[in-house]
Amino acid sequence: MGKTPRNYPATMASAESGRPMTRGEKSVSFKIDGKTYTYLQPGWWCSLDDPEDMEGQLVDADNQVADMARRTAKALARGEKIFVPVVIRAIRQRCGLTQREAGRLFGTGQKSFEKYEAGEIQPSAPTKRLLTLAMERPELFAPAGRRRIDTVNESFVHDALRAANLDRLYEPLFAAQN
Repeated sequence: MGKTPRNYPATMASAESGRPMTRGEKSVSFKIDGKTYTYLQPGWWCSLDDPEDMEGQLVDADNQVADMARRTAKALARGEKIFVPVVIRAIRQRCGLTQREAGRLFGTGQKSFEKYEAGEIQPSAPTKRLLTLAMERPELFAPAGRRRIDTVNESFVHDALRAANLDRLYEPLFAAQN
């Protein structure tokens, strides 16, 4: 599993029973509107193998994993299929953006990504289209200092003009720049 949070020891005693706990991921399930949702929960567990033994302790980011799983499951239960909190966070992080930067770049406002990832609101249809593009081409959404402008190159411009049958009229404008 790698390094334990805060350099904890390999095992620790459960505050509840005194049993030894080890760090790992355990399959955890919960119900929302009668439907069961399951995810892997990192934490300290008395048993990683016994699904009935849920004695354990969550520390540090473990609680954030649990919160995100519940928020995402609630969105799934409401019928959202793609743009659930954890996917929105993944897209934003893949683009290398903070929530504030994403709100500015997507034109939705400073707090919008915080609310999307908290499951409080859903992105609008235009924002979902931008999120889809960001999934496919994250480099286009990187912060300005890290954005690769050369990914939108000359051939892209010429291809777009040709596809719209505008090249005959407007290609000379771009030829003059060479």
